[in-house]
Amino acid sequence: MGDCAEKRRRNRRGRAVKLLICLPLVFLVVYGCRLIFPEAPKPLPVGERTAEPLRPLTEDERAALRWLDHVLGPLPKAEEQAWWSTGGGQFGLAATRYHIAFAGYAAAALGIRGNAEEKAAVGRILDNCIKRYLRREVWAYSQSKDYWGKKPWAPDPCYRENVMYTGHLLQLLALYECFTGDRKYWTRGFDFVWSEKKRIHYDVRKLIDVTVEQMRAGNGGVTCEPGLLFFPCNNHPHFALKLFAALGHGDWSKEARRWEKWALSHYRRPLLGGGALNLLCHTPSGLFYPRGYSGLDAWSILWYEPWAENRGTALALWREAKKTLDWEKLTAAADAVAKADDCMDPQQVPDTVLAVFLAAAARACDDPSSAERLEKSLDAKYLRRENGFYWLDVKPKWRVGASAMRILSLAESNGSRFRQWSARPAVKNTR
Repeated sequence: MGDCAEKRRRNRRGRAVKLLICLPLVFLVVYGCRLIFPEAPKPLPVGERTAEPLRPLTEDERAALRWLDHVLGPLPKAEEQAWWSTGGGQFGLAATRYHIAFAGYAAAALGIRGNAEEKAAVGRILDNCIKRYLRREVWAYSQSKDYWGKKPWAPDPCYRENVMYTGHLLQLLALYECFTGDRKYWTRGFDFVWSEKKRIHYDVRKLIDVTVEQMRAGNGGVTCEPGLLFFPCNNHPHFALKLFAALGHGDWSKEARRWEKWALSHYRRPLLGGGALNLLCHTPSGLFYPRGYSGLDAWSILWYEPWAENRGTALALWREAKKTLDWEKLTAAADAVAKADDCMDPQQVPDTVLAVFLAAAARACDDPSSAERLEKSLDAKYLRRENGFYWLDVKPKWRVGASAMRILSLAESNGSRFRQWSARPAVKNTR
């Protein structure tokens, strides 16, 4: 027994000595091979961009940031009326909520490449966007008898559906925290004031919870209007949740994958043409309006690209949408507006507005030649560089939103990319 044990010990010592001798040799061989035959870089997922150095804001971008800071801040009554009276009952695509949101997104695009002072201005702009979003006149449309005014939860504008409001509010809240580190909307919350005696209190967590609850109960999407499900509106809460996840507040990737899979298999390639995506789904019947629209495509693709699981899918959607465009109309820079004021009638949108949306989508999808083609005649006719500001002088009903989209496209042309930035968006928490 003793001889066997001693033999085993000698064998173990022998293996250990051999291992000590061999390891340095293995290390030298592997290291030498890597020097001679360097490892090929791992391929990026389809369509992903390589990181580029961030360039400082141009003079036009700084002028655009000053304009956004001005129009979103407190204004004298006459100027408030001039910039923000979009008309209508807030049911159409010119509704104030969209103008506010687009202005906030344009500011954030500039902030991606801004210095400390410019990022501080972006935080201030986003805070002003949120304050404007909470004004009663911006969300009171939701209390119409044809919407949710007769529901037991009224006048709460966020409890069910209405993602055409709540989705944008979530994205603005997420962007605000990214640029400021301020969690006041989590800790102190915010109120929807219906009357002196009636106010509804929310905080960011509650707004996330009521939104995600609806995502999980259905196909991953939330309806805009009662029973009507739109692809573009649902990009905003999903992108917001991606930002909140990056900030460490949770993980909603399962909900995103579920919605993406369902939406891409149901909305694409409308039977009657007109665009790359069906306009809407009527959820009670499961039927789709089988026609597309270029403005809806642009809105959808622009805000799908930042959170898509595979960026190549967004690029493919853009190629499909591009084939359906009426270039002659879009490059004529026409500012006529149809009389209709209904979310269900997108033809009310003038070609100037379509052009700036499409240009921004083209920029996001690495198609600068199409963007420049759309912007050229538009800029020649409507772009203003006055009083240190940069904006589009189109019809008042569309002015803020169209200018914001033009600024977003400008920022994208100079390297601002929400998809790359959103992987690590957080600034140091300061409060």
